[in-house]
Amino acid sequence: MVVEGQAGNSVRDIASGLVPAVVLVLGLSGCVTASPTQPAAVAGEPQEEPAPTAYLQMLRSHGINLAIPARGKFVLVNIPSHELIAIEDGEPVLRSRVVVGKPALRTPELLSPIFAVRFNPAWVPTPAMIRNEGAVPMPPGPYNPLGRLVFEMDNDQFIFLHDTNQKGLFRQARRALSHGCVRVEQARPLAAWALGVSEREIDRMIATGRTYSVPLAQEVPVFLGYYTRFPDQGGQLVSHADIYANWEAEERAYLARANARRRALAKPRPPAVPIARPEAPASVIPPPSAAPAVEAF
Repeated sequence: MVVEGQAGNSVRDIASGLVPAVVLVLGLSGCVTASPTQPAAVAGEPQEEPAPTAYLQMLRSHGINLAIPARGKFVLVNIPSHELIAIEDGEPVLRSRVVVGKPALRTPELLSPIFAVRFNPAWVPTPAMIRNEGAVPMPPGPYNPLGRLVFEMDNDQFIFLHDTNQKGLFRQARRALSHGCVRVEQARPLAAWALGVSEREIDRMIATGRTYSVPLAQEVPVFLGYYTRFPDQGGQLVSHADIYANWEAEERAYLARANARRRALAKPRPPAVPIARPEAPASVIPPPSAAPAVEAF
């Protein structure tokens, strides 16, 4: 998927202002419940925010100051580390390798919620992919670039998470290989977690072979961030390559290749020259009374 995004601190600054409002509304609307032994909250009385968990405190100690809710579900994708972390009630519950956009077709930093899971999707390339790469639409099935699952997200950049038919890409250390969307290795477990069902139920939904969407009971916010220093599973800070440091040069090279491909396709082809067939030996020439041979095409 060809997208234009801005990788850097500017979007993160915007997102840091947007995330608190979104996640606070999500947390207060459906995830915070009152204990039966406590008196009911008075209308208009401010709700007390739960204390941050140990994981959230660890992120903040490393300068990752996202307003991840202490209650409810949240997905964090760190682009340079090629990793997705599903967080529930302030603690990681699932980690997955991901494939992100190549430098010429960057995955942008943004905050966008998952609102549905689409099963057995068809793939429709963007006009730029058709023009620059000769891509063609693909029906649902084992060869579909979207795999069996798409996590539908609400944003105007056509960015979403999805499964893939190229599982071998997840074994590579550098996984900036997509057109901008995020391919998820653990797509089935992530779908089960987002929908609140078992993985066996996800497999049954896929097995129908039909293309259809299942809405989430509650939208799950997703933040695509860009942190070249990010803590690993043990909480140790790890440095990652700045994969979009030279994105402008990569983009120019990609466009040059695309233009060369278009010029090659636009060149008129020389007329076909008929191939002269050698005469058959006299011994195999059928007699005049024999039926003519049928030529196969």
